[in-house]
Amino acid sequence: MSFKDPPTLQQLARRSLLKDEALTISALPNLPVQLFPPLFKDAFTSRQRKILSLMVATWPFPVLPVGALCGIDHLETLKAVLDGLDLLMSQKDRPSRWNLQVLDLRDAHQDFWDGWAGLLHEVCSQDVFGKNQPVGNHPIPGGKQTISIKMNLSLKYCRRHSHCENLNYLYYWAKQRKDVIQVIFEKLEFTGKHCLRLKLWRLLKLSFVASIQELTIKSIHWDIYNLALIASCLGQMKNLQKLILMNIRRPSSLTDLQEARIITEIFSEFSKLHKLQHLYVNDVYFLKERLDLMLRCFERPLETLTITYCKLSESDMRYLSQCPSIHQLKYLDMSYTTFKPSSHRFLGFLGSLLERLTATLQTLKLECFHLTDSRIRDLLPGLSQCSQLTEVDFVENKFSMVSLKTLLQHTANLTQLTLEKYPAPDEVYDDSLCVIPDRFVQLCSELMNTLKGVRQPKQVYFESTIYSPNFEYLVYNLEGMVSSEPLRRRGRGMVIYISG
Repeated sequence: MSFKDPPTLQQLARRSLLKDEALTISALPNLPVQLFPPLFKDAFTSRQRKILSLMVATWPFPVLPVGALCGIDHLETLKAVLDGLDLLMSQKDRPSRWNLQVLDLRDAHQDFWDGWAGLLHEVCSQDVFGKNQPVGNHPIPGGKQTISIKMNLSLKYCRRHSHCENLNYLYYWAKQRKDVIQVIFEKLEFTGKHCLRLKLWRLLKLSFVASIQELTIKSIHWDIYNLALIASCLGQMKNLQKLILMNIRRPSSLTDLQEARIITEIFSEFSKLHKLQHLYVNDVYFLKERLDLMLRCFERPLETLTITYCKLSESDMRYLSQCPSIHQLKYLDMSYTTFKPSSHRFLGFLGSLLERLTATLQTLKLECFHLTDSRIRDLLPGLSQCSQLTEVDFVENKFSMVSLKTLLQHTANLTQLTLEKYPAPDEVYDDSLCVIPDRFVQLCSELMNTLKGVRQPKQVYFESTIYSPNFEYLVYNLEGMVSSEPLRRRGRGMVIYISG
């Protein structure tokens, strides 16, 4: 038998207050500010529209984070919140404590509703428009003040009629009030199969596009035709800072001539993204022999470049080593990238790139990069000079004990490293490529001592490949502890944990 905690006196008082709508409405002007969040949450949960509208109009904080309460999932509740904004904007003289500036429909500020009044005000006041943008209404021509509506949009569930209906209502409501309402989409994500067949996309194409800061396309059902349809308005995303492209397929019916024309159109839109700083490309088929065409689109130096599960050529790597837009990279991930035809020269180009990034690079991930004893030497001169590195990942490459020791010794100057991942040496495997546990411990301990001899490491892991029929691998850490972990099966940009 379990017993629930009895309701507090404040909870009982709120329940009693909400039972009398007229009393609640009359009490709002004098309601202590610390009671607003819990009372609003109760009214939101019980869908008391009139009380919700009046509470929006008298909201005493700069931000109202409705998204943390599933802000637009219920149309009538959304209408009540927007009606409250109408009430607020219709007031000629607002009381001093009625200072709502942002209606936040993102899934953010989850701790807002459980905090105390001082904490709530602090949470509201921070990270509303970003670190460099102050909280406050933005004046527009004519002397009017805007109220901002911030939201993220995921089209994973865009086939849900209610979601489309709610967004459609919000769009037309905001359009009629465009002189005082500013809608800001910070993140847009396409993950559904049939998103583009809905009028939701046509709606998006008309408005709000310029405010998008992050665009993610990662549906496994997409091909280059879908990407071209998105790209037709990509150039309007003037504030886009992060672009994530995943799992773009080649239709079987596509001819080479059609492909060349479509890719030219897509890249022409890329060239309009003047604020882009973070580019993630995962399992995108058309990158080979075209990496230079894509990277030439970006005039502003990139801070993040991720190219994973892609095929590249030697000419791609040659251009990458010289590309002017990546000379200030902080994050580079080329895990699971393959090279056709395979050549020793591609690592020489990567080594040249590292030499250009010695003053900026903070994260380097080359997981399953087909590194071997003979190839790692090309990276060491540049790697050893990357003094700003905080994270490196060389897991799932094939190194002997001698090569691993050489690699570790070349990290002597990398004193900023906080996380390091290396493969276990080839000598820990038997002829059938299974791990010999005792040898694994012995050799990893020796490698750890080598590393401790050149600097003071903080977080280090040596990882084997498959260890047992249960799809496990062994991990040796800085404290000399050995753990058996489920094999991380990586594919299409996802990490799937398979339990043993």
